[in-house]
Parts: sequence; structure tokens; C-alpha cells
Amino acid sequence: MTGKQRDYAAIAAQRIIRPSTHDRMPRLLVFSRAKKGKTKFCATAPNGLILDPEDGTKWETKIDPPTWPVDQWADIVDAYHFLKTGKHDYQWVSLDSFTKIYTKLLHWLMRARSGETDLEKVPESVKIQSYGKANELVKGMLQNFHSLKDIGLIITCQERMVGVETMDDLEDEDSTPTTYQIVPDLPKGARAAVTQIVDLTGRLYVVSGEFTREVRRGGELVEVQETRQRRLWVGVDDRYETGYRSVHLLPDYLERPTVKSVVRALREGVQ
Repeated sequence: MTGKQRDYAAIAAQRIIRPSTHDRMPRLLVFSRAKKGKTKFCATAPNGLILDPEDGTKWETKIDPPTWPVDQWADIVDAYHFLKTGKHDYQWVSLDSFTKIYTKLLHWLMRARSGETDLEKVPESVKIQSYGKANELVKGMLQNFHSLKDIGLIITCQERMVGVETMDDLEDEDSTPTTYQIVPDLPKGARAAVTQIVDLTGRLYVVSGEFTREVRRGGELVEVQETRQRRLWVGVDDRYETGYRSVHLLPDYLERPTVKSVVRALREGVQ
């Protein structure tokens, strides 16, 4: 080696970290069937901004969350660069829903390839090259948002069912084969890119029954009876593509999930 020799010990001292000192805001992936509360969950994020391609926030009038409508791929790019400036008070950003965002991206690529100028018209066939290009753009965009360490990231998706026919289709060799699995509704490449960066993947659903919860009214806690309860399934289960990274062992599902309660469960466990 010519020139000044590099001091790798000094480089290591600067670069090596411990998890306890590596403070980064969480990344959450939540998927469900339609109308199960994904946008409502996003709206519970403190100081949150929702990137909305579906006009889903227009119904959240009680919470009235700040919303950035997404009509084209450029809106996602602009939102990222705005958040990157740091000239704002937002602590969370939600991509709600990423299934719709991916669809808009795919349609844009298909129109670009076909020369179609009518934004409402979608070419009849989807070429494999379009999926490949879309996945690459998605991976780059996800890494950009992931690099915003001071901003929490929430990604929501619709869900779909995929067949699991052999053991080779299961990620865990100790898993029991099932005939199906419910996963976020994204192409496999894009789905893998999302699940790699998140700290928790949960399935949101609603159960019926008789439930009691406490709410504060006029400075006092009162019990309220409910017939439906929203839950977030986070446990490892062959039926669902769910799981989490935490030193704490969490129950299979979290009741009445909010962004604050999910983050608290990851960091402190469930008491």
C-alpha cells in the first residue's frame, strides 16, 4: 500500500455501535382486508404524516390527520425530499396503502412503455420487465425512507392468500406445511424488500364478542361496553406472514393497537 496507511482501529471505533446506543425510530408493516382500520391505525401516530393514494383519510374527520395525496410516483419522491429537509415537526410517515402505491407505479411504467397518454387507460398485459423495474424503484424508495432514522415509518397493505404446496415454499424448515398463507398484497420481490426493513409485521383484524374497556371522560375513567374489538396479530404462525424483532416475548396478538402501544410493546414488552 502506498501513501499513508489507514488506521483501521480508529475507523472501527467510530463505526462499531451497540444496539442500546443505536436509537432509530421503528418501522412497522400492517396488512389486512379492506376496511379493517389500517388508516385509523396510521392516524394514531403522534405528529404523523400520511401519504394517501386512496383518499382513505377523508373519513378520519375526528382525528383529521395531516395527509399528502399521492396521485403519481413523483408525489412519493417529493414527500421524501421534504421529510429529508428536517424543516418540519413530523415524527412518523405512513405509506397507506403501499399496495395502491405499487399499483400506481406499475401502471405508470406500463403506460410509459406502451406510449399510452390516457392516464385512465391501462395496457391489457403486464410485461415481466415492468414488474422488475417497479421492484427496483420500490427498493430504492424504501431505502430512502428507511434512511430517515429520526422518522418512524408505517407501511400498510391489503392482504391476499397464496398457496403453500411443499416444504420448500416455507421459510422455516421446522414449520408445518399448510395449504395457504395470508401475506401483504405485493409482488414477491417488493414484499421481500418491505419485510426486510421493518421491525414488526402484523395482520390487523376485527373480532366480535362482548368487550369492556376503560375510557377517560370528564377526568374520570369509565367502563365502556363494545361488541367488536380490533386486534393486531404479530405472533409467528404458518398461516400469516407476521413476526417482530424485540428482546421481549409478545403475545400472539395485541388488543386495540395504536402506534404508541405497538412501539411500547416492542421496547418494553406487554405487562
